[in-house]
Amino acid sequence: MELYIEKEFLDNFYLDYSDDNSIHEIVKRLITRYGNKKVFIDIDDFTALDADKGIKLLEQLKYDNELFSLICDNDRLPIPVKSIKEHLFSKCNFTQTLVFTNEKQEWFIEAQKKGALCFSFNTYMQDIKTIVEKLHFKIDLSEKIQNWSFIGNYDYLNFNSIVITDNYILSNKTNQYIIDNLIPLLKNMVKEKVSKINIDIITLDLNPISEEEKHKKEKAKKRHKLLNSRFAKANVKFKIFINIKDFNKNDFHDRNILTNFSILDSGKGFNLFPFKKSNSQIISETIFEKFTYDRLNRIKEMQSEYLKNINNAKTSYFLSYP
Repeated sequence: MELYIEKEFLDNFYLDYSDDNSIHEIVKRLITRYGNKKVFIDIDDFTALDADKGIKLLEQLKYDNELFSLICDNDRLPIPVKSIKEHLFSKCNFTQTLVFTNEKQEWFIEAQKKGALCFSFNTYMQDIKTIVEKLHFKIDLSEKIQNWSFIGNYDYLNFNSIVITDNYILSNKTNQYIIDNLIPLLKNMVKEKVSKINIDIITLDLNPISEEEKHKKEKAKKRHKLLNSRFAKANVKFKIFINIKDFNKNDFHDRNILTNFSILDSGKGFNLFPFKKSNSQIISETIFEKFTYDRLNRIKEMQSEYLKNINNAKTSYFLSYP
């Protein structure tokens, strides 16, 4: 995670902080306890200081602001930048980026198009509260669901990447039609998005006419063409990967849909229509829960390792399209 924080936001957050405020606790935990992150903070003229003065300034900041001290104690030192905006647009890869500034900035729109979550001091509590209320939910599949409209809650979360792991989501069999499941699911996820979204699907069963590799590739082309035709007006890019155990030392057993900031899980899988009652459930969580943040990043590491393996593989197996 890349975390950009204006010093003024951090100062005001520290002065406003209350143990009884659940959103304060979420943000404090994110800033101080989350691992595997880079923290960038704007410090006036830091780059012009010599090393000794720079160290003294950091020590003073640790003394003045307990949160800054906790960042230093629990993670590497924050990285000083002269301008958050300049560093963000010149250095950031926008794979999992959050921005906290004191005032809402006009460049938020462009950062959001690239996939960042942007918050200002006046509205961050309501913005995060809304994300948690809308995106942390459970759907009991022992009760009937009518359609995929509940996925529309993803309107409240910005992202630029979706990775789907489900071995049967592209099978397109009689009781698992893509037009009833994957397509409406994704339409509800991306319909209001301003950022370009890469959608990777890791799957296994393409329901080919035979197990010959050429027939698997033919079906992958057809699935890819179908998806592109249904999302012709959306700013999305699809790629299909085949989940082959020979190249995957990890077990992709559970079915999930990952964005940069969230996990959607279904033990039953995402071919839910026509609906049949199940003892399973659908669970949605975001990185504003630390367990989900840690789990999301571990799953992404597993996926990245597998995709690297098949991209480097020299084999007659059909592995991906296009």
